[in-house]
Amino acid sequence: MEKFPKLVWSETKLRDNIRFLNQLFAAQSWRMTWIPVSKSVCAYPDIIKVLLDEGVTEIADSRIKNLQAIKSISNDCRTLLLRLPGLHEIKDTIQYADTSMVSEIETLTKLQAEAKAAGVVHRVILMVELGDLREGVLPKDILEMGRFILKQDHIDWCGIGTNLACYSGVLPTKEKMERLLKIKDSILYELGHKLAVISGGNTSTLSLMLNDDMPEGINQLRLGEALFLGRDSTILKASIAGMHDDIFTLKAEIIEVKVKPSFPEGKTGTDAFGRTPTFEDIGLHSRAIAAIGRQDIPIEGLIPIDENIRILGGSSDHMVLNVQNSSVKVGDILSFNINYPTLLQAMTSPYVEKERLEWGAV
Repeated sequence: MEKFPKLVWSETKLRDNIRFLNQLFAAQSWRMTWIPVSKSVCAYPDIIKVLLDEGVTEIADSRIKNLQAIKSISNDCRTLLLRLPGLHEIKDTIQYADTSMVSEIETLTKLQAEAKAAGVVHRVILMVELGDLREGVLPKDILEMGRFILKQDHIDWCGIGTNLACYSGVLPTKEKMERLLKIKDSILYELGHKLAVISGGNTSTLSLMLNDDMPEGINQLRLGEALFLGRDSTILKASIAGMHDDIFTLKAEIIEVKVKPSFPEGKTGTDAFGRTPTFEDIGLHSRAIAAIGRQDIPIEGLIPIDENIRILGGSSDHMVLNVQNSSVKVGDILSFNINYPTLLQAMTSPYVEKERLEWGAV
């Protein structure tokens, strides 16, 4: 018996998106790579196996538990820890991450000690703050931090990177990328250290490549939304031409259909999540309840495939729909397109089933 709610995904379309990105990066006039970011799919084993089957050799994730899962599938696959490691997880970082992103001397000191104890050399990418005000060292402090890193004999300073358009919404531009390249040059000139990796950011930076505006020398991007949803929601604010934007579809069952008023009766306050809902009074109309709620997904990230259906809101376990112009009945399974936050939460939720639509070689 099928179980719902369920997130279904197309292996064929995922493979197409991987191949599209491979061809896009191979077409650059300088060597440039992309790294799949698996956090939005919670390092789901079947998806990781497709990535590996398509020739991916390095995968990035912000959670060590996900990196551990990747290593259990293929110990040969290199892993990149996206979130700065906490001091409590240094040992696990050395064990499961081949490379980690860093910005603090305390963290580097502990990474050095743990890597030395384990008899390994750990790679690090020093994150640079370029305006988004999330993680990263201020440009004026890079050389001082670099001198410290170069004193560590079990740390390989392989690169610098930046993150944009995630916290403050500061957009990646050609000028931001050129600034990162100038920092790379100053490290070589002042410290005599040549960096192998210049990581220019995430899906939001991909638009520079698509518009032939990426400065030569940026040689790595970390891609999640582009890979799994075929779109860029920050710069392009649209699907990427040539990529599938419908790899994932969320399906939920209808558990009630009734004609009800559109405006609540009685004194109102906030809802169960502290919000103050607003309502449009359109009189009596047909309303349906789907068996999915905010514990499973952010409702605002769903788009009904049936254009005659409108999402009105929901609680932790219920989503309320206006189905006045649709022939929905109890037991029907409705399908929804999703955005990146919805994919992230749905894949994380144990209450949402996951199903692959096609089976390939993996």
